[in-house]
Amino acid sequence: MFKPNYSLTLRHAAMALALSAIAGLASAQTLHVELNTASLGSSGFLDLQFNPSSVPATFASATISHLTGFGDLSGVSTQGNVLQNAGGFVFGNTTDYNDLFQAMAFGGKVSFDVTFGGLSDPSAAAMPSKFAVSFLGSDGAGGYTSLGNADPDGSLMSISWQPTAGAGTLSSAITDQTVANISAVPEPSAWAMLGAGLALVGFARRRKLAA
Repeated sequence: MFKPNYSLTLRHAAMALALSAIAGLASAQTLHVELNTASLGSSGFLDLQFNPSSVPATFASATISHLTGFGDLSGVSTQGNVLQNAGGFVFGNTTDYNDLFQAMAFGGKVSFDVTFGGLSDPSAAAMPSKFAVSFLGSDGAGGYTSLGNADPDGSLMSISWQPTAGAGTLSSAITDQTVANISAVPEPSAWAMLGAGLALVGFARRRKLAA
């Protein structure tokens, strides 16, 4: 007579939950950005931009939160569709140039979360908006020079948000791995699924030991 293997079934269920949680990370709309300024000298400027590929564009937003290492935010300069909210900033893409600029001392780490949102656009003509991060130094003549191993546009890293029929698609590029790092921030549902999967693994383990 066939005897169900409940322990194996529980392990399979736990694995399915864990894999579902990991799959959720790939499509997460919130990303964590960490920037190490140790190699950039003593001081300079941080430049954040969120610009559409063309104007008008399908509306998109990039919300900056959980800021660390930014220093005194009273010295921040903004241009275009950038608003300061409680503890962070919200970028829109309704103008072709949306910029946050701040002087800061280098040597430590800067980090923040960036959450993308906006309207979905299932059409094939949907254009992305790009969030870009740069560090700049003074050229001594009133201008600025790009610091680090920057892209030709001056950015050390960028994240593109492509409107789709669903929540949108994110893609990223980093030109200087020693300075910039991007990681996914799991949504609460992903954490819950991962926790449930681990709990099932523990339960299956206890059943096996008891047997």
